[in-house]
Amino acid sequence: MGLVFIQFFAVRLGWFPASGYGDPGAGFFNRMYHLILPGIVLGLVNSALITRFTRTTMLDILEDDYIRTARAKGLGEWPVIMRHAFKNALIPILTVVGLTLALLLGGAVVTETVFNIPGIGNLVVSSVLRRDYPVIGGSLLVIAGAYVLVNLAVDILYLLVDPRVKY
Repeated sequence: MGLVFIQFFAVRLGWFPASGYGDPGAGFFNRMYHLILPGIVLGLVNSALITRFTRTTMLDILEDDYIRTARAKGLGEWPVIMRHAFKNALIPILTVVGLTLALLLGGAVVTETVFNIPGIGNLVVSSVLRRDYPVIGGSLLVIAGAYVLVNLAVDILYLLVDPRVKY
């Protein structure tokens, strides 16, 4: 998808840069401008998974008895959906978001290579091509540590979302 986006948005339309991260002395907004296309490529595939899972979970919860009771009490549709349904659907959605964030780390390897962005993914690819085993091991350790931290953050968010969860 990255190659298609580069061809269409960078080469044909000229809206975005095709690769790179900007000049060494580039400012914050220039760097963010260079990251728009890679960010869209990374987020688009994973957002479809999160959206589909959220829809399925919400459809299951909207059929429950307590939702019918809240509607029968005269609550509006928006408070029923946000206060009752979405709050209870948030735990499985958080799980999928956490797993998706972990998948983004693996997808960043390919995306950084396609867009020629200096990052840990590009470092892994260049280290593999040079057979630099200590750098490969160190960068994979950093990626694994980030994966563990994302899962820890999701577990901590469970406590904030649902007070019934105890550790």
